[in-house]
Amino acid sequence: MIKVYTVPDCKFCKDAKKYLKDHNIEFEELNLKKKENRSARAFYRSLGVKTAPIITGVDKNNDEWILVEYKEDELKKLLEI
Repeated sequence: MIKVYTVPDCKFCKDAKKYLKDHNIEFEELNLKKKENRSARAFYRSLGVKTAPIITGVDKNNDEWILVEYKEDELKKLLEI
């Protein structure tokens, strides 16, 4: 399952979600500002980054991947589209 860690009013977060929707890729959005997403915020902090979105998933070999910031070309490669 693809997870997209977002913050409100983030243009790149919106672009990433639109890209996934446009390619019919299911994903879970985790808004880092919502109280119920405490574990998502802890994961985000553990990465030591200060940007959004963070996109995670698993490839065909069952290896986990993390994309820091939305970069369409990199996301396309990770998703093998």
